Amino acid sequence: MPPIERRSRLRVPLILAAASLLGSYLMLWAPASIQAFWPPLVALVIVFATHRAALGLALAGLCGMLLLTEGHPSQALFTGISEHAIPALTSPWHLGALVFTLLLGAFGAILERGGGLLPILLGSMGSTAPNQHRRRRFLTAVFGLGLVCFFDGLANSLMVGRVARPLADRLRVPRVLLAYLVDTTSSAVACLALVSTWITMQLTLIKDGIRDLPLEEGPATLFFRSIPQNFYCLFALLLAFLTIRYNWLIGPMAKALPTVERSSDSVQPKGARLWRAVLPLLVLLAAIPLFYYFLHHGAEVPPRFPVTLEKITAALNSDAGPLAYVCGSALALLAAICCAPPSIRLGTPRIGGAGAFQLLPSLGVLLLAWILGSVLAKLDTADFLAALLGKHLPLAAFPAALFVVACLTSFVSGTSWGTMALLMPLALPTLAPMAAEQGSSPEALAAIVPTVIAAVLGGSVFGDHCSPFSDTTIVSALSCGVSTPAHTLTQLPYALIAAAASLFCGYLLIALGGNHWLGLLLGGAVLFALVLLLPPRRDRRLPVN
Repeated sequence: MPPIERRSRLRVPLILAAASLLGSYLMLWAPASIQAFWPPLVALVIVFATHRAALGLALAGLCGMLLLTEGHPSQALFTGISEHAIPALTSPWHLGALVFTLLLGAFGAILERGGGLLPILLGSMGSTAPNQHRRRRFLTAVFGLGLVCFFDGLANSLMVGRVARPLADRLRVPRVLLAYLVDTTSSAVACLALVSTWITMQLTLIKDGIRDLPLEEGPATLFFRSIPQNFYCLFALLLAFLTIRYNWLIGPMAKALPTVERSSDSVQPKGARLWRAVLPLLVLLAAIPLFYYFLHHGAEVPPRFPVTLEKITAALNSDAGPLAYVCGSALALLAAICCAPPSIRLGTPRIGGAGAFQLLPSLGVLLLAWILGSVLAKLDTADFLAALLGKHLPLAAFPAALFVVACLTSFVSGTSWGTMALLMPLALPTLAPMAAEQGSSPEALAAIVPTVIAAVLGGSVFGDHCSPFSDTTIVSALSCGVSTPAHTLTQLPYALIAAAASLFCGYLLIALGGNHWLGLLLGGAVLFALVLLLPPRRDRRLPVN
């Protein structure tokens, strides 16, 4: 990059950083209730302006430390390291999340290089002659492969896109349609999966956020309860499936044409076999729950056998999570190495290391999120936010408002992890004082926690799904061979439809006293009716021979 261009790209972040630090000193004369909102505001402005989540979180944390130490830079640095950074790194949950994510990154890279999942797509085709029936079978297989690659959103985009693109060209499937399916089944699946590079990040944010809430359930149980209420991820996946089933091409997607020239990519790596991918995935899925069950301990641990629902619940609510995830992913990584094709087995350390290295920027965002959450707790930001919202927003409507904020934040910033890291430490600690302000019962408070978690996670995935600044959007477009603007414009109508169904059929229905199961049924029925009532015209169908 030329020096002039490099300086121009650095000018805006430097100006914003200087303004943020200067503003922190001016905030020293402001009331504590205003000081508490300064770090989140700094994070939002910088992430919006620069699309750099790490920079926004780091400066927000630094501004908060300056406020806590009354503007002393050296003391702010010392307390930031000793009271916020070191506790974040030495926490068993946090340390386990870092190790697990790196192990799973290596696992995904080895699985991708082995090509063991490619037979799923090849088996769906029968032959490569363009045919409407074969296209539908192929796209269904792409959708299914996206569900199978649950362990990481970014790896999912890279793996499925690169594997499916040459086959899509042979079947004359528009690449933008392929990119939409690849993108939809990446972050949405990783966000819902009980085993993924996202899960420990989500669990640590939940665990930190519910520290002061009067709950008997642990972070794993709360996350599990939030899945049926993560309307955006579920509706986005349903809409993608309906699009395949009914060939529902709308908006710019209806005008997309297939790529004429065939891709020169290799179709099937040497030694690729389905069992080479399936066996490690089965080990991963089985090992972590088993380690959860057998590694949890306490003052009074009942006999492991016979297995009962009460014992399983106790294991999920225990502190065995970090060790279970690390041990399970390590065992799965060993299985992936053993099952790798002989041609790459000697190179698995290098391949796995490269896969783990790709996740280091995301782990940096996660570490900064933990530090910022600790700083916001010291500033009592959640208490002041609860006092502000408690007078104007009913507790039941909080998830709906939170979902809208998360959608806007993630779309403008292009980061799902950054949005979760910013909003989860604010949203969950706000619930207890907000409930007290409105006189809500403990049962109502406990019932709304999974909904709040789902609103933050689903809204964060919205931007990761369709923002032109999102790494998943960019990687999905790159792996499928289309431009990022073309991919963004063609899939944006689908993302907006799923988000609207989530808000109106899901969170607003809950705000009015409805049940989330009713919201799922209503939203699914609305999407199904929309696809049937607005069928694609004949000229919108995929070209046939």
